[in-house]
Amino acid sequence: MNKKIVSLLGGLFSVAIAGAVHADDMLQLWNCELNEGKTRAELREVSVAWTEAARTIEGADGLRAYLNYAVSGNVGDGEFTFVLVLDSATAWGRFEDGYEDSAAADVDDAWGEVASCSKSRILTSVPLQ
Repeated sequence: MNKKIVSLLGGLFSVAIAGAVHADDMLQLWNCELNEGKTRAELREVSVAWTEAARTIEGADGLRAYLNYAVSGNVGDGEFTFVLVLDSATAWGRFEDGYEDSAAADVDDAWGEVASCSKSRILTSVPLQ
C-alpha cells in the first residue's frame, strides 16, 4: 500500500512541476578537450558547422551553442566546455528524437577529429528575474 501512495505522490509531483520545467531553458554542458595538434580555430569551424546542421532538426530552431574557455582555474590548456541551450524540455525532446538520422549526426565524426568530450549533463535553467 505504501508503494502505491509513494507512486501516486511521485506522479502528482511530476505533473505539478512539469509546466515549470517545460517553460525553462534546457542546457547540456559537455566537458571537452582539444585533440593533439588541433586549434581553437578548427574547433570553432567544426562547431559552427555542427550548430548549423543541428538547427535543421525539429525543435532546434532556437538552439544556441557556446564554446566556453576558462580564463582562470585548475584546467588544462586545451580544455573547454561546449554548451547547448534549447528553450524548453519539449523542444529538447523533439531535438533528441530527431538527432540520430540528422545532418548534425553526420558532422559528429568531423567534431571527433578536432575534440573529444568525456562527460555531459543536462540541466534546467531557471531565470531569477
